[in-house]
Amino acid sequence: MIRYLFFALAGLCFVCTVHAQTTNKALGDAIYFANGDRFKDAQLESVTADKVKFTVKRGEVLTNYTYGRDNVIMAFTQEGNYLIIKDLSSDFDQAGQQLKDFLMAPARTAPTDLMVRRVPLEVLRGVISYESDDVINYQPTTGGAASISKTELLVILHRDGKHQILGDPNEIAPILTELRPQLLAPNVAPPEPAPAPVVAPASEPVTVAPAAPARQAKTAPSRPAPARPDPAATSTPPPGVASPAPAAAASGAKASLNESEYITYRAKAMQRVDEFVSYINIITDKTLTGDDKDRAIDQAVRLFMPGATVAVTSASKPNPPRTLDVRTYLTRLKLLPYTYTKVSWSEVQYVKELTQAPDGNYYGVITGQQTFTGYGKADAVSYSDVTQKNVRVKLQPYQKMIEGQAETNWQVLLGNVGVGSN
Repeated sequence: MIRYLFFALAGLCFVCTVHAQTTNKALGDAIYFANGDRFKDAQLESVTADKVKFTVKRGEVLTNYTYGRDNVIMAFTQEGNYLIIKDLSSDFDQAGQQLKDFLMAPARTAPTDLMVRRVPLEVLRGVISYESDDVINYQPTTGGAASISKTELLVILHRDGKHQILGDPNEIAPILTELRPQLLAPNVAPPEPAPAPVVAPASEPVTVAPAAPARQAKTAPSRPAPARPDPAATSTPPPGVASPAPAAAASGAKASLNESEYITYRAKAMQRVDEFVSYINIITDKTLTGDDKDRAIDQAVRLFMPGATVAVTSASKPNPPRTLDVRTYLTRLKLLPYTYTKVSWSEVQYVKELTQAPDGNYYGVITGQQTFTGYGKADAVSYSDVTQKNVRVKLQPYQKMIEGQAETNWQVLLGNVGVGSN
C-alpha cells in the first residue's frame, strides 16, 4: 500500500499491473526517472505515445510497471548501451522499432572507458587504473597518466558495460543525446602496454602512476595539477629475472639509442620525475586510506634504482642534508601531521644530458625547484620551503621478444635525489 501511495504522490505511476512469478530471466538494465529515482535490474518492455512499460526484478520476482512517458528519462543496458526516452519517435511503430534495436543491440565492445567531463563538455577516453569515491586515475589513449575529480564528471561508461551517472538525469540525458556520435564512434585503442621482456632487471612491473587526486574546490590553495607520466617509461620487467646484459650482447654490439629514440627517452625520464611527484601527493593525502598510500609507496619505490637515496633538508633546521633510502623517505612523508600537502616542481631541465657509459647504460641528471607546502586546519599553511633538487636518471637496455624476435627496449629508472644550489 505504501508503495502505491508513493507512486501516486509522485505522479509517476499511471497503471500498475503487478504479476508475481518465479523466473530465471536475467534483468540487469537500469532505468532513470525525472524525480531522480533509479530502478536497477530492470528492462523496458514497450513504449506508447504516453506510457512506458518496464519490468523490475527483485530476487526471483518480476514486477511490471507502467509509467507516464514524460516521467521516464533514460535507460541503460548491462551491455553498455543507452536509450534516451525523449529521443524516441512519436510514431508508435517507429518507437517500437527503436526500443527493439536498443534491447537487441550487441554489447559495447570498447577498449577504453569513457568519461563525460562537465566543463568543458568533452568525452575523455582512457583506461581507468584507480577509482575512489572522489577521484579517478586513468591512462589516456594519447599515453601518459591523468587524474580527475568525480565532481568534474557527469557520466562514466566502463569498458565492461557498467555505467555511473554522477549528476541529475534530467541534465545528463540531453547531453548524452548530443554526445552520442562521440560515445558511439569507433573506439581508439588504449595505449599498448609494454610486453614482458625475456631478460629484465630484478624488479616488479610498475603500474602507471596515478596522478595526484584532485581536491574539492575551496577558498584555500588547490591541490597540484596531476602529473602526466608516460606509461611506456614506467614499464619494468617481471621480478625474479637476472639483471640484463646490454640488449645487443648476443651480436657483440652495444645497444644504443638513435636520434629519435634519444629524444623520446629523454622526455620519458623527465616524465618519470613528474610521476614521482604525483606519488608524493598521493602518499601525503589524508583523505586516502592507508592501503592506498602503502600501494603508492611500493609503486614509487619501483621507479628507482636499487639502493637509491633522497637528501632531505628543512627550512626550520638549517643543518646539512640528511640522506634516507627512498622507502624510508616516503614512509616519513606518509606520517607527516599535515592535513594535506602540495608538492610541485618548476624549471625542470637537464643539467647533465643523457650520455652512454661503458656499461651500455645512459646516465643523466635532471634538476628542478621543488616547492613543498604543508597545510593544516582550515587550509592554513603550516610549513613551506623551496629546494633545488637534482635527480640522477638511468636508461637501461633489455630485450623483449616480439613474434620470436628479440628487440631492444629501455627501462627508465631514477637514482639518487640530491640537493642542489638554490
